[in-house]
Amino acid sequence: MHSPPAPTRILHLDDSARDAMLVADLLDANGVCCEISHVMSREPFELALAQRGHDLILCDFNLPDFDGLAALELARASRPDVPVIIVSGAIEAEEAVRCLKAGATDYLLKQRLERLPSAVQRALEEYQALKQRKQATEHIRRQARLIDQATDAIFVCDQGMALTFWNPAATRLYGHTQVEISGDSVLRVIFREPEERISAILEEVLRVGQWHGETRQKNKEGRALVVFSQLTLLTDAQGIPDGILAVNHDLTEAKALEQQLLRSQRQEALGALAGGIAHDLNNALAPIMMGVDLLKAKYPGAPGIVDLFDSSVRRAAAMIRQLLTFAKGSEGERSQIQVNYLIQEMGGIVECTFPKNITIEVEREKDLPPVLADATQLHQVLLNLCVNARDAMPSGGRLTLATKKVEISSVHPGMPPNARVGLFVALQVHDTGTGISAEIRDRIFDPFFSTKTPDKGTGLGLSTVMGIIKGHDGFLEVSSAPGQGTTFTAFLPADTSAFEPVPTAPKKMTFYGQGETILFVDDETAVREIAREVLERMNFQVVLARDGLEALVWLAKHPSVHAVVTDLHMPNQDGLSFVAMLRKILPEIPIIVSSGRLEEEIENRFRALGVSSFLDKPCDEYQLAEALSRLFAPTSAAGVYQVYRAPMKNGFHESAAAFMPLTA
Repeated sequence: MHSPPAPTRILHLDDSARDAMLVADLLDANGVCCEISHVMSREPFELALAQRGHDLILCDFNLPDFDGLAALELARASRPDVPVIIVSGAIEAEEAVRCLKAGATDYLLKQRLERLPSAVQRALEEYQALKQRKQATEHIRRQARLIDQATDAIFVCDQGMALTFWNPAATRLYGHTQVEISGDSVLRVIFREPEERISAILEEVLRVGQWHGETRQKNKEGRALVVFSQLTLLTDAQGIPDGILAVNHDLTEAKALEQQLLRSQRQEALGALAGGIAHDLNNALAPIMMGVDLLKAKYPGAPGIVDLFDSSVRRAAAMIRQLLTFAKGSEGERSQIQVNYLIQEMGGIVECTFPKNITIEVEREKDLPPVLADATQLHQVLLNLCVNARDAMPSGGRLTLATKKVEISSVHPGMPPNARVGLFVALQVHDTGTGISAEIRDRIFDPFFSTKTPDKGTGLGLSTVMGIIKGHDGFLEVSSAPGQGTTFTAFLPADTSAFEPVPTAPKKMTFYGQGETILFVDDETAVREIAREVLERMNFQVVLARDGLEALVWLAKHPSVHAVVTDLHMPNQDGLSFVAMLRKILPEIPIIVSSGRLEEEIENRFRALGVSSFLDKPCDEYQLAEALSRLFAPTSAAGVYQVYRAPMKNGFHESAAAFMPLTA
């Protein structure tokens, strides 16, 4: 059931109660459903107006201390939209005109009230129409404000693609004003898509009525944009197409972040893959590295080919470690670093990987002070700068990596923003490539700014470089000109505290055993066999095991062993679980853990089990001897070694020489 319409609320100002009753009866008799509030003087009239709840005002013109014109002015001031009808016993034509000009809707004489119901009805209809027009106008204004405040670019073009509307967000996104592109086809001004795709999009809009999808666009400066476009066909009252509404959402930054995330995920996957490959490569290199040392010992007069083998295998091992460092992408603790070593390593890496038409030169200044830095992050800086230099020389050229010591005594306006007085170590990357124009030189460090195509760069490399250098309290200087190459110079604060240089060559083996038994556990046959040769040459007895389970079975029967060398990654039982079980059987046994990739968390778990000796894989015999020398350290001037002894049987230690290797 429909509820009855609400009665019309009428405020009636009249000093005659009889006349007010006649008006009420007349309206009721003519079917005007209303509620009338009757007031007789100014004060209650003003109070009633303040309630602001009336749909119509009837006002007598002649009042004792108040007239209709004054009442009309009060009504217009308080309720300007509510219709007012003047009802009077006598009113001159001139006064009636003044009332109409002051805003009265109509005027009636009390002698002719038969027209009152129709006048009230007409006034109410006009009032409702006015309210609806105002609501529609306010709705339009509200929509206009929303469009102006929208973050998406919104524009409308006619059938010829000429612009008819362009909101402020469109100006912010594209840089164009409506006036600037009003005479052009707007889609062809902002789109970077081929003409065929633009035509196909427009055809679908005309055929289906709408289209949405990602599009490649550009702003006024030519910067590439990725935009999600929603195009809707507009029609007139007869359904004839007369324009297109476009709502465009900028995805450029989101896409760049998405690419960065994908690159990060690929980097993590690369790290996991590189770790697995490194394990296998280290196992393949380990027997070669130790075997070269054996060849040198057995054939001291051998030709230089053995030295070539030695340098090649060491180079391969260093490359594997370096690739693992890059693939992991972890940030280590800052320590004293000699940048000459870093720049020499980077020179070797880019020489192996960059096109052969690029000549690599490394210039290192002697006696450089160290810097306090994160080696992994500095490698990332050098790698990013070298890759940019490579891309700037598509036809080849010269890439120079250099270091030098720089003393800055004063700062002048032409220096980089973060420059300051002090002693610095400078890392320089110079190329002979295309150079950087002055127009974009100030923007090259902005995130996501790139002159490369999207498939070749995201614009994050140089911003990352700048962030790392600033994080190390340094600053970056760029020198470049079109066609004359580019030089990036990173200034890092020198660390003037004491510095112990890293040895550049392995120590010669000077440590030999006294017949102690070493249990060597590794799943690679070649590694086990070469380890036996090396350890026997070092005067140790050797027992070999393929994995932790085999080693534990052997130890259960033969507990007299002086030290254990175990690999970390093995099938059946890995090194960590093997060491945990070994500690229960022989809690004091010295242990060396060998691995090509040892995560910090795993290392901490080994240390919790009492393991403090670790050996990088692959290693040479000198590194193995050094690790063993730390276990069998002499305790007296006579050179008596402190070794682990298993419990005695019948008062005697079991003879290590009686144990035979488990594997051939």
